[in-house]
Amino acid sequence: MRNRLVSRGLLGLGVVVGVSAMLAAADEPMRSVFIAAGTFQPPPGDEKALAAKVSDADKARKELEKQIKAQFGKKREAWPPEKEDELYALEEALAVANVSYAYRKVDAKKIPDAIKDLTRAAEGKGMQAGGKKHITMAPSAADADLLVEVLARRNETNGGALAATDCWVLISVGPGGRTDKARFAKIPATYRAKTGFGTYAYKISGPTADRPAFVFEGYNGTGTSFGCHGAAANAASKVVDRFIEDNHALLGAK
Repeated sequence: MRNRLVSRGLLGLGVVVGVSAMLAAADEPMRSVFIAAGTFQPPPGDEKALAAKVSDADKARKELEKQIKAQFGKKREAWPPEKEDELYALEEALAVANVSYAYRKVDAKKIPDAIKDLTRAAEGKGMQAGGKKHITMAPSAADADLLVEVLARRNETNGGALAATDCWVLISVGPGGRTDKARFAKIPATYRAKTGFGTYAYKISGPTADRPAFVFEGYNGTGTSFGCHGAAANAASKVVDRFIEDNHALLGAK
């Protein structure tokens, strides 16, 4: 009898341990990521035409926002969902126009260095690059749950400084070889990552027919030349980490 009780006790303990392990795994989802070079082609048009598209998109956004506020008040959280979505669509159109203008001249030679920076950041290497608990690196795109492509990177200087003080990197996040594309498509195109205070990473657009992936931009946000591109890559890696955390249920359990 005692042996039976012990056996039942051990069985019960095994069930508890198994359930606890499953809950722990659910709390800390991990997805394999492969980082590669992508392509970014801004819409046709010269600098003046692309700037005009930015101006038009901004004007449309402001006009709609003014109309909605006049009807439903200044607090966006109190707006009807369809109105909030309507404004968000124009905000995304503005973000796309801004990116098209900012990256109207893409230097493909900068992509390999950007891939190295993003890979280091995703692995938690470098200054302030820790905390990527939802990312594990894959050896190839075919073996990855998510394919992260570096589309372009850029930088600017302030006050005639010799080194870059503002850096940005443009990335896309799409399904890797291990993720069913139909399952990935269940992630709402309106998804927005909340990366937290001090992380400068922004969603540019959701999946489209031309690019069935989410596009984000990472920014260093520091105004200093020290580690400019690395800081931008770190911001971009944080948005990938948050993307996995937010969407692991839709991407499928390990």
